[in-house]
Amino acid sequence: MTNWTSFGFSRFCALFPKVELGNPLANAQTFITACKAATAGGASVVATPELALTGYTCEDLFHSEALIRDVEGALIKIRDASKDQAAVWVIGAPLRLVDGRLLNGAWVIYQGKVLGVVPKVFLPNMGEFYERRWFVTGRRVHEKITHPKLGEFWVSVSQVFSMGAIRLGVEVCQDLWGPEQTSTRLALKGANLIVNLSASTELVGKPAVRRRLVQVQSSRLLCAYAYVGAGTYESSKDTVFSGHSLFAELGDIFAENEPFDQSRDHLMVDFDFERILNARTKDICFLETVDEASAHGYQPIIHALPLPVHKLDELKRPVEPYPFIGEIPDFEDVLAIQSQGLWRRVQSANSKSLIIGISGGLDSTLALCVAMRTKALSGGKLKVVGVMMPGPGTSEKTLNISRVLLESAQVDQTIEVPIDPAVQQHLKDLGKTDQDRSVVFENAQARERTQILFDLANEHGGLVVGTGDLSELALGWCTFNADHMAHYAVNSGIPKTVVKGLVGYWGEIAQHRGLKTVIEKILDLPISPELLPPGEGGEISQETEAIIGSYDLHDFYLYHFLNHGYSREKIHALAEVAFKDDRELLGQIDRSIEIFFKRFFSQQFKRTTLPPGPKVHQVGLSPRSDFRLPDEIK
Repeated sequence: MTNWTSFGFSRFCALFPKVELGNPLANAQTFITACKAATAGGASVVATPELALTGYTCEDLFHSEALIRDVEGALIKIRDASKDQAAVWVIGAPLRLVDGRLLNGAWVIYQGKVLGVVPKVFLPNMGEFYERRWFVTGRRVHEKITHPKLGEFWVSVSQVFSMGAIRLGVEVCQDLWGPEQTSTRLALKGANLIVNLSASTELVGKPAVRRRLVQVQSSRLLCAYAYVGAGTYESSKDTVFSGHSLFAELGDIFAENEPFDQSRDHLMVDFDFERILNARTKDICFLETVDEASAHGYQPIIHALPLPVHKLDELKRPVEPYPFIGEIPDFEDVLAIQSQGLWRRVQSANSKSLIIGISGGLDSTLALCVAMRTKALSGGKLKVVGVMMPGPGTSEKTLNISRVLLESAQVDQTIEVPIDPAVQQHLKDLGKTDQDRSVVFENAQARERTQILFDLANEHGGLVVGTGDLSELALGWCTFNADHMAHYAVNSGIPKTVVKGLVGYWGEIAQHRGLKTVIEKILDLPISPELLPPGEGGEISQETEAIIGSYDLHDFYLYHFLNHGYSREKIHALAEVAFKDDRELLGQIDRSIEIFFKRFFSQQFKRTTLPPGPKVHQVGLSPRSDFRLPDEIK
């Protein structure tokens, strides 16, 4: 069984149980029960909403001596109950200092001790908010106090609580919404999990604003961000609260308690702190800002806590099986990048035409789509030439599909050049027999086609449009100095799973009925280089995914290796979660992941000499802009 803790995951739990307004002692027992259950469930950090121990909407009761006394008694109960618990509990409750200042605070409690209180900085006093009637800002509070009942602890916004992989920073509600967030400084001093205890009123359109704030802050700070919102138990005298809570990591919101969802009283999520550390390591802008913060002398209080003892056997977060597709809000965005890149290249080269080798497969179909869009950008002045080059491995089915595709796409010119005689003569010159089926036989076809395309480009004053995609480059599934080469490689930043999606999209929006039909046929074909002769019935005899495994899996491996630098073992474990409902793919993981890593490193020499092409996703394999690796790595 996988221990997810060993891969950098730690569990966070947000609590939003029903509480009694103005009754901290009753609420204390509710939170103790909930916190213990969350800790038993593997959580390393458990948090409540803002002022949850009393209720946010107690108003002038915050000036009640009885309420302050009961808050102290409730916190004592919670502190004592935490003695044997291996989790940090973050409780929203007020703190009154000896000079009378009342702070809206987040109490950080761990194993029988109050470690610190993080006070709220920005106190909203506009619209429905009236916090300055009861509280003072904690902006300048930075002191260690000795409470007669709760012991010695720090009261400061500048505190980081370190436990295992977690570096916990805390801010309270409006401190995220204000123009200067305390979490920014905390992140620059190592905090990788920011917990926000909030009591945000519900208004039309406000959930979307919260989502954007949390998403952007987790992206800016390269951290995990947990926003825990007060629930519907708060007073509805003039405002309503919804319990809306959000959990983001590096800009990805992957868990959410929807507004007014009262079906549960907690939500557990697993944050990936290895992923966060890898992102920070690669982001020089973040690291330079860290250095700048140190130069200005900002030094928060660091609380070093014992390592958590939790072993996480089940992962509580979604694992997207098609992460590249998940990044794309609209296929039009991808096609715009490709066609604009190609159009700029056409302009700089003063080209008159685009030369594309059409095989009847996915990659050349996508390249044709991009070429036709580039022609539209030229105002129709650019000429698109589709070239079919049937050879010893070409099936009659794909040849016919290619002919229909070019006709339906309404290219300017179609050229068909059979390569059988040239390949046979070349093999004969090399002393090969007619029965030779070695790699020489296969690659001779690929190189003959490339020679034809470049010669035609000379003839037509054009550019050879490359068709190879990102997945093939990752695996080196191309012939060096053949389909590996082009004037401009429009698909080189796009993985195979996205190629398939884009081709399907072209079929959906196609105006020509014949184009829709032929694209449906292309999508049904097995992926093949067609470099070995067809079977006796004319069927394709060389299926790529039967040899190397499914591209669905290879794209999954590629995404997590390039984006996060994950180990083979971690990617394997994540793949088992992502494809748990697909028995066929699940059964391929062991073999295909070995193929992926072996080929990925051994084929770097092909990527070192790639032609230019547009970057589309966050990562790519261009040796000039994205991925640099010695050719000799094995």
